[in-house]
Amino acid sequence: MGISNFWRIVSSLLSDSAKSLNNIFSNMDASDIAIRHKELFQFNKRICSILDVDHITFVATPKYDGVAISITYEYGILKRALTRGDGFTGEDVTANVKTIKNVPLHVPQATKLAKLEVRGEILILSKDFILLNEEQDKLQQKHYANPRNTASGSLRQLDSAITAKRPLHFFAYAIAQNSSEIKLATFWGQLEYLKNLGFDISSYPKLCNGENELINFYENIMQQRQLMPFGIDGVVYKVNQLDLQEKLGFVLRAPRFAIAHKFPAEEVESQIMDIQVQVGRTGALTPVAKIKPVAVGGVVVSNASLHNQDEIERKDIQIGDYV
Repeated sequence: MGISNFWRIVSSLLSDSAKSLNNIFSNMDASDIAIRHKELFQFNKRICSILDVDHITFVATPKYDGVAISITYEYGILKRALTRGDGFTGEDVTANVKTIKNVPLHVPQATKLAKLEVRGEILILSKDFILLNEEQDKLQQKHYANPRNTASGSLRQLDSAITAKRPLHFFAYAIAQNSSEIKLATFWGQLEYLKNLGFDISSYPKLCNGENELINFYENIMQQRQLMPFGIDGVVYKVNQLDLQEKLGFVLRAPRFAIAHKFPAEEVESQIMDIQVQVGRTGALTPVAKIKPVAVGGVVVSNASLHNQDEIERKDIQIGDYV
């Protein structure tokens, strides 16, 4: 089947890893911890209330800024790889995934399993992204904008030979619920199992008991963010016990037992070099600030539309100012 075709998934992409997680945010300007992490406290309280317990154990992991993927093995042989798509239909990228160096084509320890569906993320490590753009410089070609978009575009190439030249990396983070022959009691056990099968697992996951340990994990990872070997945009919390995950179930398309705790938007400073007026299709005039190129959120920004004239006048923003 060609890469442009789609596979219809009945049960696999309806399980927890295929669904989008709900997001929570923190008010990092608040000094009181209960106010700063109000949404996290509410999430933990809601889980404990539903389960009628005083506290719960979670697995906390960094939230990869890559492309979610589902890789299915039958009797230890890689059979297909699908993007998450819309949660019901995933794009077949099997041929391209087979070119990724750290994706096992054969898992010897799984040869007795009729089906093993591994969930994970495909991304480009930060150091590899730098080398990729250095190679672009040598070829006098345009830089890739950011690791996530480059990984996504590489994974969807029509020619697998092109994908093979890109430094894609796979991290496994879960086993799909329909891999029924695998009997494990906890999500932490899934990570250990995948590691023993030979899949790359991030070294950052941690077992956390209660909201205070979740907060410590969040703030520690946020401080390490720029030093990590791959891009992240938050952390993910999942209830550790799989039977409790099943009991909690889903709300619409999102699992009740997991949530993404997103980081605040990155802020950087740059200098206004010039202000130009652009003419749109309809003849509308839009002033645009030409700023000194600066990297933020994995993208190099060099233009900023100036929509709020009142605010610009209030702050007396001029060419040469730092914003």
